[in-house]
Amino acid sequence: MAHSDRPAAGRPQRFLYELSEGARRQANVVFALIFRELKTRSGQDGYGLYSLAGIMIEPAVGTLIMTAFYYLLRRDEVQGIDIVLFLTVSMTSFTVVRRAIATIPRTIRSNRAFYAFPNVKPFDAVLARFILETVLTIMGGAVLLFLIWWFLDLAIDMDWFLHGFGIFAILLVWSFGISLFIGVYGTRFPLLFKAIQLASRGLMFLSAVVHPLSELPPEAQYYISWNPIAHGMELMRKYFLGMQPFQDVSLGYVVTWAAATLFLGFLSYYVNRRKVIER
Repeated sequence: MAHSDRPAAGRPQRFLYELSEGARRQANVVFALIFRELKTRSGQDGYGLYSLAGIMIEPAVGTLIMTAFYYLLRRDEVQGIDIVLFLTVSMTSFTVVRRAIATIPRTIRSNRAFYAFPNVKPFDAVLARFILETVLTIMGGAVLLFLIWWFLDLAIDMDWFLHGFGIFAILLVWSFGISLFIGVYGTRFPLLFKAIQLASRGLMFLSAVVHPLSELPPEAQYYISWNPIAHGMELMRKYFLGMQPFQDVSLGYVVTWAAATLFLGFLSYYVNRRKVIER
């Protein structure tokens, strides 16, 4: 009787051990892919370093261009918030979303040579590239916010910082899910990458990035309010900048979309995990 009880008592511990061991192995693979990406880019006669720097300064470039545009229109603030600070918060967040749609999904195809190793999977390649580019983008945005505070004495509202960062984290979940989904089906059907690239060109203006949604006509507000990115942008500006969002903004809507997109991303990968590595 005692002998039959031992395996049952050991099953939870064995499950936890296998779970932690699997997580450790996958973390090692992801870290190795990130290190390989950094080493490969930095070793290309300096060109790779410019590529990494380009990811970091992309929010600053976008902020500079749109700020110049607003100054040409003789407008230097939005709802009492300086236009530079407004655009910095918006462009940094949107850069993560844009890269998740346009560039990160292509990593499945570009890393096919590594799938011959038993522990390397397409999922690991997407996760590694997503972590690398997201961290670099956040670093670039943080440096830009520091410079704005140092030179212009403009800063985000730290009292609600955790709330704003929580919204940003939800957008990261949505971004990873869409990266995985587009990466899987874009690898199987390359025409999808071109279609997504064309369709996403106007995404910045359809996501309330460079303007608050409340400033648009009611008809435009209605259609753009279906976009979960717009809700995320409005909520982040509410907590980071103290701006008033449009009346129909919904945290639940953003969370629902993030969970659904992540589920679809995992589902698409599970169903097509063997087909995406076929040449």
